[in-house]
Amino acid sequence: MVIVVGSGIIGSWIAYLLAKAGFEVYVFEKSENAGDGISGRNSGVLHSGIYYDETSLKSKLCFRGYEVAIPFFEKNKIPFSICGKVITTGLSDTIEEEKDKQVEIEKLFANGNRLGIPDLELKSNPGYHWKHVLGNTALWIPKTGIVDVPTYLKVLWQLGEDSGVKTLKNKKVIRENGGVFALDLQSNVKEELEADYFINACGLYSDELASSDLMNHKYEIKPNKGEYFRLKKQLPYETLVYPLPLKTSTALGVHYTFHLGGDAYAGPNSNWAISKDDYKMNTPRNVYFESLRKITDFYKEEDLSEGYVGLRPRLFLNGEALKDFVIQKESNWIHLLGIESPGLTSSPAIAEEVVRMVG
Repeated sequence: MVIVVGSGIIGSWIAYLLAKAGFEVYVFEKSENAGDGISGRNSGVLHSGIYYDETSLKSKLCFRGYEVAIPFFEKNKIPFSICGKVITTGLSDTIEEEKDKQVEIEKLFANGNRLGIPDLELKSNPGYHWKHVLGNTALWIPKTGIVDVPTYLKVLWQLGEDSGVKTLKNKKVIRENGGVFALDLQSNVKEELEADYFINACGLYSDELASSDLMNHKYEIKPNKGEYFRLKKQLPYETLVYPLPLKTSTALGVHYTFHLGGDAYAGPNSNWAISKDDYKMNTPRNVYFESLRKITDFYKEEDLSEGYVGLRPRLFLNGEALKDFVIQKESNWIHLLGIESPGLTSSPAIAEEVVRMVG
């Protein structure tokens, strides 16, 4: 028997593939509403993998995840669109900043070519190609898309259930005194759990289950807040528009995205949250607009209204920030730590990796 802790996109893929492989699988979810954490609060982007070092887990699993996900969407009629993405140098405050951005976008282009991402193009004066996009140079990446995340999750849950996965809600899994327990958050009753394997896929709370001095290392998840502002209208074409990523963070910067239902958003930014359930909007609209106006001139400040907030599980090891995923085995536990972007894209490949480790 295998117990999976967490029913987000990662936990659901793992549970489904384990059940398909013949394991008896139980999913423990602390919330009443499965998927209301990281999985239900992201931009739904399917990443090409261009940002990542070829030796990283993020690179390997993003590429493989994309490869698995597209036919899965087609087979299960999950709405998605390979709409492509523009990464622009955007507006710069100084000539030095503009020169620096030119160097960075050329590095990104070279990295994409080295990784074998198809049909990349560097374009001068991107506003000629994509009206309202600002900047001197842009990188066009056709192999990027969006997916309807709520439908994706529902399909995974149904396939899991059909394969024999049993899900228990309002159950928080804890480790204490050498044992593993499920605390019922409604009745406050605690029962001991036994399983051949435990899979720690609980996102923001994954460090709490890995806190038993895992491999003599101390992992810590710090919640990093990403706020999204809803836009009054969409750009006159369906393409994602991004700035160059931040050098000091794993965040990709405030960008333009849209959902398949017709809504358009700017986001997310990157701020530290005060807790793992801090979903409060903090950034004033005018401050947010200053970021958006550097990549597109299509919007006025009044076109922005508060949207929603997501949290990234930013991972630290002994106080040092880690930029890659960590998939770590400890006795009969498999811990998934720091699974932020491109976690959505990578999710089926992460699940394959876990199945191999269990098998």
